[in-house]
Amino acid sequence: MATISNENEFKSALAEQPLDRQRQLAAIFIEQVLDLAQDPRVSDAVNLVKAGGADAEQLHRAHQAVHACYVETHPRSDLLELDFKRQAAHFVTEACLVCLSPVFHCEQKIALAHKAAMYCRMARTCAGMRHDQEQPDLGDLGDVMGSHVHQQYQAAEAFLNA
Repeated sequence: MATISNENEFKSALAEQPLDRQRQLAAIFIEQVLDLAQDPRVSDAVNLVKAGGADAEQLHRAHQAVHACYVETHPRSDLLELDFKRQAAHFVTEACLVCLSPVFHCEQKIALAHKAAMYCRMARTCAGMRHDQEQPDLGDLGDVMGSHVHQQYQAAEAFLNA
């Protein structure tokens, strides 16, 4: 029975999973931030991967659709006018791209699920910044992120122990 209480345990537990299960875990993490990306191509891809059993052609088509969304959601802003909501949607799309990316066998352990989880954290971070002031307000961001990380740990535990 897997227990995850810190980042090292989280990363290690994810890395031990085969690729198809890492994709499913990544999809679960992305689901937690889907409220930040309203594009149906992202949610369709998440549903495809979460269900499991997608073949290479299905993953490729989903990757192409999500890549188009990725290009469309690019914030295209310089540092003078950051749009944090758009950046959050872009990070969700980036997490989905990671989830769908082709992986070539190599000696290193694959960290696909962990990488997707990190993009989801960045999305939640951007969404947690207040946008209505001259400078971003990071007031409650620590609590928001702590809660989000805890949700990821719980989701991973539930998946691994199912």
